[in-house]
Amino acid sequence: MKTLRGTVPGPLIVESDLDVVGTIAGDTVVRAARRLHVRGAITGNLTLEAGSSAVIYGTVSGRVRKRGGTLVITHPENSGRDAPSKSASSSTSKV
Repeated sequence: MKTLRGTVPGPLIVESDLDVVGTIAGDTVVRAARRLHVRGAITGNLTLEAGSSAVIYGTVSGRVRKRGGTLVITHPENSGRDAPSKSASSSTSKV
C-alpha cells in the first residue's frame, strides 16, 4: 500500500490501495476492489464504488456516496494533542 503525507490535491481517484496521513483537498473516488486509509481529513465528497473500502480516522467534510463497499469513519475527540483520543465515536457501513 502506497503512503502519501501532507496535503494531497483533489480530485483524487484511488486506483491502487492508498494510505494518506494528512488531508485530501477535494473530492475522492475509491475504485472497485481498492482500499483507502486516511488519518486526517477529506475536504470534499467521498465516493465508494462496489467492492471498495475506506477507513477514515478523522472527517469527511462533503457527502459520502456509497455505490457499494465498506466505510468506517472514526471521529476522535478534540484533545489538543496529535495523538488520538482514547475515547472516540465511530460507525461502520457496508452495502
